[in-house]
Amino acid sequence: MASRNRRGAMSELVPFLLIGAVAIQIPIGIVMYFDAKRLDLKDPEVYWLGVVIPAAGFVVILYYFAERRNLPKKEEDTSKNARQ
Repeated sequence: MASRNRRGAMSELVPFLLIGAVAIQIPIGIVMYFDAKRLDLKDPEVYWLGVVIPAAGFVVILYYFAERRNLPKKEEDTSKNARQ
């Protein structure tokens, strides 16, 4: 009987932890998206999408903040510079 109660508690805990992980990752993803735009990084939405995927989100968060100064920047539009 005790084993059955533990399994029931564990099965209730898993969805709670997944929802908690997503609830943490979404605000971090939003901050990372705006930070990537501010740094003028190439494809800032890629970091947002990487964070909101619960299985890999925390890995992307760690990678982004460790390498954010070294990530590829947007290329300047040469036609825009030529007109000026």
